Amino acid sequence: MYQRNKKDLQKSWFRSISFIILCLPFTLLSCDDAEHKKDDQVKSFYDVRGFVEGQIILMNNERPEVSKTVSMGDEKNQVSAKDVDWKKELELFLQADINKPAYRLSYTTQKPDSFTTIYAVKPGEQQLPVHYLKVIVDSINQAPTCISAVLKSENKLYQSEKNIELNCVVNNTGSRIVSYKITGYQKLATMDKNPFAVKAEVHY
Repeated sequence: MYQRNKKDLQKSWFRSISFIILCLPFTLLSCDDAEHKKDDQVKSFYDVRGFVEGQIILMNNERPEVSKTVSMGDEKNQVSAKDVDWKKELELFLQADINKPAYRLSYTTQKPDSFTTIYAVKPGEQQLPVHYLKVIVDSINQAPTCISAVLKSENKLYQSEKNIELNCVVNNTGSRIVSYKITGYQKLATMDKNPFAVKAEVHY
């Protein structure tokens, strides 16, 4: 009985912390979703949303197990689960997509090599939520092996930074997410910075 209650408490704590980490201001998300619907065809940058949405469908069908360590402040919790809502789990990676009409002239593009593309927000556009996005693809299928981004949000009451990274393996059927991590902090105007970290491995 004690072990069962302990597991239930851990899952409840895990869900609460995950919700806090994934939250962005509601108005920001509403605008982003609306712009995405308007811009369903034209892709000025790498289609992060399309890739992640494809992975969500695969993972909801295949139901791989995820092992996750969540840290917030001095507290740390580990949990494993197969019953995962992957759309909610990968929400931050959907938010890293920059294919929105208002963003077309807001980013510089660099290609340090033939497999890597880096998008960085231009000076004067610091209010945008995605400040940096890097996509690395494999040499054969041009499928993503790593997607990383920096997301920032700030107003008079709230400040946050999230550094996210998605790692994939590529085979003859395409990419599969094998791990991901989120690190950063949240800060309310009247409080100190609250650091957090999420590290997860996916087992098929």
